[in-house]
Amino acid sequence: HHQPEKFEKASNIGNTSHIIPIIDLAIINKDPSNRLGLVDIVKKTSETWGFFPVVNHDIPLSVLVEMKNGVKWFHEMDTEAKKQFYSRDRSKSFLYKSNFDLYGSQPSINWRDSFWYLYYPDAPKPEEIPVVCRDILLKYRKHIMKLGILLLELFSEALGLSPNYLKDIGCAEGLFALCHYYPSCPEPDLTTGTTMHSDNDFFTVLLQDHIDGLQ
Repeated sequence: HHQPEKFEKASNIGNTSHIIPIIDLAIINKDPSNRLGLVDIVKKTSETWGFFPVVNHDIPLSVLVEMKNGVKWFHEMDTEAKKQFYSRDRSKSFLYKSNFDLYGSQPSINWRDSFWYLYYPDAPKPEEIPVVCRDILLKYRKHIMKLGILLLELFSEALGLSPNYLKDIGCAEGLFALCHYYPSCPEPDLTTGTTMHSDNDFFTVLLQDHIDGLQ
């Protein structure tokens, strides 16, 4: 584990220079002429922060709540029920594993369980997905793909390219979801959260619960 004193404290929340802009997609839904201004915000925020919160993305709140519940329901199933899905074979469409970085070279591991599933281009067959979260995973796929395409368009325009540029060169041809669960740790004083990392994909759309955890 990393010693807690190696980590800096969070910045003063009263410091307005550290306010991350919020990307409100309702701006272009109400008036397409506002798109240029939104693209400019996306560009500046991507250059300075590298990430941003998105609101009014048209994914119903009920879907977001059900998605988070579905992840929780799977991870809180009986161990024997989850065993059939356990694997470290990344070629599988759906797999469940604990500490997927357990055999990596880093000096610490993450106290978490995860399940991984491929959404696009080849979605898992319904029978490959656990019943407890099957319906919501398939429903969420449609919504998140639509949002992802829109974000790719905004990124393309922020680069001064045509809206479909990133999609046309293949940046929308893959989509997978990684759903984490952090069980109670018997020695919480030895933990400091997730290890430092970079996501190894083109870009990530993060859905997190009420416990803030974005690094």
